[in-house]
Amino acid sequence: MSFSPALKLLLAVFLPLTLFWKLTVKADNNDRPEDDVIAFLARQGFHAAVTEDMNFRGIRAVDSTCHMRIMMPSYYGADRDMIRNLVTADDSVIFVHQVSVYQEQPILLTVSAELWARALRKMGLTDRHTPVLAVVAQRQCDADRLPWDQLQ
Repeated sequence: MSFSPALKLLLAVFLPLTLFWKLTVKADNNDRPEDDVIAFLARQGFHAAVTEDMNFRGIRAVDSTCHMRIMMPSYYGADRDMIRNLVTADDSVIFVHQVSVYQEQPILLTVSAELWARALRKMGLTDRHTPVLAVVAQRQCDADRLPWDQLQ
């Protein structure tokens, strides 16, 4: 069986390119976005700490009048119902993504942003993670009024 010269040329070009890509692409490191959230909450007057709660790695934040749980659910929305089950009658839930506050997780936005950011991280163009945050807070906390745009 013989192959056409065009196919041989394509293989000769693309095989080294794919090998080069695999050798130069960085691994997707999982830095600690919790540290940024804890620092933000501390600036807002909360005492915050990382917790393991209901199979979620999250943050519990408390000040004199408010208790909040901040979780980092999956970017594709698989955890939304589980988070909604954590909300009591006295609580409200908001989702924060890239400094914007949403009442529902914006799945299309979080999926596209995560896939784009992952590609940029693998190419070494950025090392930042911008996770979606699920904030379950007592209603009197007014969590949606916090300056989430100051979250870095």
